[in-house]
Amino acid sequence: MYRRLAEAIREGILSGRFRPGDRMPPSRTLAATLRLARNTVLEAYEQLVAEGYLASRHGSGTFVAPQLPEAAFQPDHPAGQPGDTAPEPRARKLSAFAERVIGGEAPTYVQQPGDRAVFEFRYGTPSLDEFPVDAWRTLTRRVLDYPPRELLGYGPTEGLPQLREALSRYLQRSRGVRCAADDLVIVNGSQQALDLAARILIDPGDTVVIEEPCYQGARAVFAANGAALAPVRCDNQGLLVEALPTEARVAYVTPSHQFPTGAVMSASRRLDLLQWAGRVGAVIVEDDYDSEFRYEGRPLTALQGLDRSGAVLYTGTLSKVLLPALRLGYMVAPPGFQAAVRGAKWLTDRHVALLDQAVLALFIEEGHFERHLRRMRKVYQRRRSALLQALRDSFGSRAIVMGAECGMHVLVEIAGIDDAEGFIAAARGRGVGLYSARGYYTLAPPQGATFLMGYSSVSEEGIVEGVRRMAEVASGRH
Repeated sequence: MYRRLAEAIREGILSGRFRPGDRMPPSRTLAATLRLARNTVLEAYEQLVAEGYLASRHGSGTFVAPQLPEAAFQPDHPAGQPGDTAPEPRARKLSAFAERVIGGEAPTYVQQPGDRAVFEFRYGTPSLDEFPVDAWRTLTRRVLDYPPRELLGYGPTEGLPQLREALSRYLQRSRGVRCAADDLVIVNGSQQALDLAARILIDPGDTVVIEEPCYQGARAVFAANGAALAPVRCDNQGLLVEALPTEARVAYVTPSHQFPTGAVMSASRRLDLLQWAGRVGAVIVEDDYDSEFRYEGRPLTALQGLDRSGAVLYTGTLSKVLLPALRLGYMVAPPGFQAAVRGAKWLTDRHVALLDQAVLALFIEEGHFERHLRRMRKVYQRRRSALLQALRDSFGSRAIVMGAECGMHVLVEIAGIDDAEGFIAAARGRGVGLYSARGYYTLAPPQGATFLMGYSSVSEEGIVEGVRRMAEVASGRH
């Protein structure tokens, strides 16, 4: 109540009803008039005195502060009475960056809790029920029981040394990334890594190659930073290198699992891409977002591992492997870019939460991370198999599946569906969350019904039931 009263008095002062030097009613009188406790009025007065709106004079009472500037007041003139018209406030101008953000597609990604369907095929969410909460809790307690002083203050912008060391060893043995601990910067998820890359690599108007189709978060962040986007088509071997423009400053690629088609860039295409970057002086931003999950064939070495000229800036995320809520990712920058990355990171948010970094370092060092990873590969492989079988059983040859060799999603084209958006709406009415792939295309979106189907957060039974309901919707039996 005292806050509400203080707000009302403050508004009365700023609207001009109470002028500088006006005496406020005695606290007892105002309390009786408003039927409030006197202490409530006293607390409101004390709040406004502390804020500088009121002044208290011992023995004289409480007054509107005399030093408030006249320009702060907005007197109300009753209708029909003369009075000077207050000048219109000058419009505040947003930056060109802000205008591009507002006009871009970044705000469309947020999913509210109530948006989830019963059978949710949204891409990118790991199986939250499988996360080893007990191990994480134990390690968190160890960190918090006797936390070193360096974990309670400001930390190194590039991340805790023990985490960077643990991650560098993991990336060397699992992805063939050429890096030492000093080459890594810990970031708040891969989206921040892309933002930092855009900040340090491009000026407004610079040409940035993006894949066609492309991850919307990358497309949006480069566009927001003023890039002239140059979409280049992908085939079943990834980006068409022969179509790359010579004026490009940056090329953004997902070579290990093209998003969203799932194509894996061939070794020859990778070498061609590196040669192109060296020839035109471009930087390649490699987004290795879900390469941990491969179900057919041997994992390919990261593009960065083939680079000998410092042309590749490598990014990865732990959101897909562990939990999106942790917001932990990493960058491996060529030596010439590391100072710029760290400087931009410091300006953005100083550093990633130190306690989470410390827990993750222990999680990796003591084997929990790779043990969890091996387990999740098996879980996702079973769910992938359930989805492929369910699509075959329900749609037969009408369902064309792309990108099933690895990752956490597939691209599915279903023939015979004329109204894709109507199908999505009808499926949601049956509790099935489906998502069109059209938004990932810049040049020529698919004409038919093509869906990005994530299977990582749906149980095998849920996958089978969800696809069965899709088939019922497609046949008109809903």
